[in-house]
Amino acid sequence: MQTDFNSIFWKTWGVNQRVYAYEDVYRIKNNDTNKEKKKFFKFKNSTNMRIDDFIELLYKEPNNFYFLFDNLFSKVENDNSLELIKELNNIAFTFRFLDIFETKDIEKIVNIFSFQIAYIIKHIEKLNIDINLFEQSLKDNSFKPYIDNYEKINNKNQNGVAYDLHTIFYKLTESISVNYDSNIKDIDESKVFVNDVSRWKNGELPEFFKVIVMNVTFFSKKQKYEQRAQLILMLILRALLHIKKEFNIDEEIEDQFLEKLKNFRKKSLDELTNLKLKYCIDFENILFEQNDSNSLDLNNLIKYIAPFFEDIKEINIEKDLQNKMTKYLTKNVNWHY
Repeated sequence: MQTDFNSIFWKTWGVNQRVYAYEDVYRIKNNDTNKEKKKFFKFKNSTNMRIDDFIELLYKEPNNFYFLFDNLFSKVENDNSLELIKELNNIAFTFRFLDIFETKDIEKIVNIFSFQIAYIIKHIEKLNIDINLFEQSLKDNSFKPYIDNYEKINNKNQNGVAYDLHTIFYKLTESISVNYDSNIKDIDESKVFVNDVSRWKNGELPEFFKVIVMNVTFFSKKQKYEQRAQLILMLILRALLHIKKEFNIDEEIEDQFLEKLKNFRKKSLDELTNLKLKYCIDFENILFEQNDSNSLDLNNLIKYIAPFFEDIKEINIEKDLQNKMTKYLTKNVNWHY
């Protein structure tokens, strides 16, 4: 089991520092960080810890990911961005359970990612949002199509794009500093973003905050709901390209993923909704069945995870972890939404 899931999860989205509370993404100084650091250190280095702490840390990353966007996205008309964040978290939750039980079935993992991403894209397309830049960038393996498109429609050269990015960067960091003390470093507009733009065109990946800067810069003239949907697409792109590089995904697996993604996208949204139980652990339905309760009886989880663990008896789980998981499936856990 990946006890350092914190690092794996947040690096996927372009956050290269530890995240103990969602404010850490913006390098905001937080009084709770030291307490959370101690919990994480104990979790990573010892099997002898309180069950409540173990449970909390198992789903802490998706919780913080949701809180991050709940804080970032003020409510606006026609916006269902937070619902799409929940769908992204379905990938993380499902992968986390596969990881806990040390299931290394490549086909299952490819199905999870391709199905859930197709499901999110279908929701975005339903809003009549153009996903062409996302598709081009996925083929190009870089953010170059986004940058080229901004240069074209605004008649900008690379220096002009860099200047606009720095302007938005400065406004966003100024906005953060109004309420928080952050360690985000200032950027020299004459150097760093020019270099960044060049690197991004050649396949390097922007960090999380710079993805936000690009999104605000490139889609500032769009309706809020469309800008946010484009941000989610940009983050999915960033995550897929990171996973490909970080885990040395070979061409055969990449082609398998792209083919499955294409096939899933041919289906209607209703068809995909009916397939959710088969291809992901559908936490949205689990929570719906709680009738708006603030807690979740995890015994209810069994029917949702069953398709993923048909061979569970053959998996070797260390005794201490097995005891924790038994208690994990019989306790109530407070969830973030």
